[in-house]
Amino acid sequence: MKTECLTKIYNRGESGEVVAVRDVSLEITSGDFLVVTGPSGSGKTTLLSLLGLLTRPTRGRIFLNEEEVSSYSDAWQTRMRKEKMGFIFQQHNLLPQFLVWENVSLPLLCRDAGFSERKRIALEILHKLGLGSRSDFKLAQLSLGEQQRVAIARALVTDPEIVLADEPTASVDVETAAQILDMFRGLKRSSKTVVVVSHDPAIVREGNITINLRNGLVSESRRL
Repeated sequence: MKTECLTKIYNRGESGEVVAVRDVSLEITSGDFLVVTGPSGSGKTTLLSLLGLLTRPTRGRIFLNEEEVSSYSDAWQTRMRKEKMGFIFQQHNLLPQFLVWENVSLPLLCRDAGFSERKRIALEILHKLGLGSRSDFKLAQLSLGEQQRVAIARALVTDPEIVLADEPTASVDVETAAQILDMFRGLKRSSKTVVVVSHDPAIVREGNITINLRNGLVSESRRL
């Protein structure tokens, strides 16, 4: 994945215009672990949304496998997200009317997987994350940390090439944060491309690329 002069402006041309991301150029190769840091309001989540093709840039370009994709149709970008990407949202975005395993299996519907296959794959990933015994629970029966792990399981259930996460350890206890960190280490070992917005020093240490955003600009960057 590569970006060139990526810029996102909200309320463009109006009195409340906000430049959320300004001229960000990155090169992220397969297996890279990019950590995005910076103060609140610096554009971190907007950058994550741009990289995940959830938001279109005002200016600049995004490349996947050397192919410029930022101007492609909504339908094409939706297909790319379904096939190549997994998202871990800060607010979880789980569906309370469904059981835990049903929440995890939802992305598999986009791949036309049958009921038995969806449940089998969902249970496998839940067991890996220590939630096998919670598979038939409703979300209201889980702690916030367990809900976060369900959200992570949902992001990983399709074995995506690219994983994007927004503050994955922000609202969990120390034990759950350690489990989430172990999961990210596993992604590194399997050569997944990972982009994480985080202030957690433990996650920052895992990154081989770190960038700091301030007022939408990359103020500093580091590659190991």
